[in-house]
Amino acid sequence: MPDICSIDGDWEDWLSDIWDEVDSIISESRLRWAVVNATNDTLRHMRTYLSREIRATYYVKKADIDAAMRLYKARQRGWNIKGSLSFRYRQSLPLSQFGARQGKTYVSVKVLKAHRARRIRPGGDKKIMATGKGRAAVWIAKGHVMARVEDRKKPLVLYGPSFMAFFHSPEKEEMLAREENTWMLKRLRHHVQRQAKTYYD
Repeated sequence: MPDICSIDGDWEDWLSDIWDEVDSIISESRLRWAVVNATNDTLRHMRTYLSREIRATYYVKKADIDAAMRLYKARQRGWNIKGSLSFRYRQSLPLSQFGARQGKTYVSVKVLKAHRARRIRPGGDKKIMATGKGRAAVWIAKGHVMARVEDRKKPLVLYGPSFMAFFHSPEKEEMLAREENTWMLKRLRHHVQRQAKTYYD
């Protein structure tokens, strides 16, 4: 599945931005470890940052967002050092995690934080079928919002909006890139200085 955040590159490319601060006596292996540690620090920071941005817009719990993101730590493998952060599920969360409530004849959800809870209606992108009384054929079962939809015999599990689409706007992409780069350089300076201190001690 697509990465939300991926830090991938030649370790010397990252160090080039702070090269004047690096003592040439420090071994290559120590510099590489500094990059690995800075990468993992940055990915953990971006997980927190993304969670905060999502929860500022969508009505979801922090625990659900955190559980939905998978962090692949960077390790020293070959020349490049790579780590990434991606979503489980379908780049979103099950619709049941957006404050879903079961009424006698309806299911309501609250997707956007700025909106009130709303009942699911027939039609839409998923082509939810209507009951004999014109209500949406939806219900909650086994922790999921289920729906009968056109051209499908089995019920469909409904998911919320795509967080990937939310973050792929030009403004959001620029914001994420700026945050990632700033934090990476900050943590890289820290770990290079730490490796140098350990080396000389």
